[in-house]
Amino acid sequence: MDARDIKTHVTNLDKALKEKAPAGTIIDILSSLKKGVVATESVLRETKVGVAVNRCRLHEDKAVAQLTKEIIMKWKNDVKKPGAAKSHGSHGSHGSKDSTPIKSPSTSTASAAKFTGDIENRSKDKDGVTYKIYGDSGRDNVIGMFYDGLVVKTDAGPQHVLKKAVETEKAIFAQFKKLDSNYKSKARTIFLNLKDKKNSSLRERVLSGEISPERLATMTNAELASKDLQQEMKAIQEENLKNSMVGKPEKSVTDQLTCSRCRQKRVSYTQAQTRSADEPLTTFCECENCGHRWKFS
Repeated sequence: MDARDIKTHVTNLDKALKEKAPAGTIIDILSSLKKGVVATESVLRETKVGVAVNRCRLHEDKAVAQLTKEIIMKWKNDVKKPGAAKSHGSHGSHGSKDSTPIKSPSTSTASAAKFTGDIENRSKDKDGVTYKIYGDSGRDNVIGMFYDGLVVKTDAGPQHVLKKAVETEKAIFAQFKKLDSNYKSKARTIFLNLKDKKNSSLRERVLSGEISPERLATMTNAELASKDLQQEMKAIQEENLKNSMVGKPEKSVTDQLTCSRCRQKRVSYTQAQTRSADEPLTTFCECENCGHRWKFS
């Protein structure tokens, strides 16, 4: 299958996914790609077939999802074969910056490489990464957000950071199954904590693998917070606990006063000197039945 045929299949696959075609239609297209494509880096760059097929990994039909995984595994092995870069499709565009979710030896090398530019001024756009892998603006934008959060003051390689951003978004989507308010709220919370310049520990633990994407997706606000913020929250909790253990003065309750609202005679009261010493005390009343409050001297 040459590049033109592959691109035709990519177009048909994109259309089938967009129109939510029956699983059988998608399986037919995927089967043709599995049989007819011998993957090389240049073929994947030129046709973008890897991007198209990768969108089927989370398809609701298990047969489609399984076939997608088999194709990606096959293409990974194709790329790793000696001389693969010079085989079928090697005439493709070598200068393209488009990337696919399918790993290759060169991608692994890029992941391990350190960033040598200005770490104080990094972003997805300035690093030139291709983060739009799903063709869904909602999910792709979240990947871009996570990338921007993770690159704050780090020399980690762009591909390594992108990998963590993609895996984190995938873990959140797997948790909520759709782009609802819960998905958006969780993504926003994680992004704000990652981007916090005082929260370098969280970024480092995510990039090093100490915190997995699956774990990050389920961490609470307190767990995501920086150490300084965690200490502040702990101090507030301790103060609240201390206050809750201090005894409160008992209310004086009488049946000699009548609530003007509900006419019940169960009224609590306190007295205070609000005026000069030779003036009578002010009595503050609260009905225990309806909550009505009043005062008199």
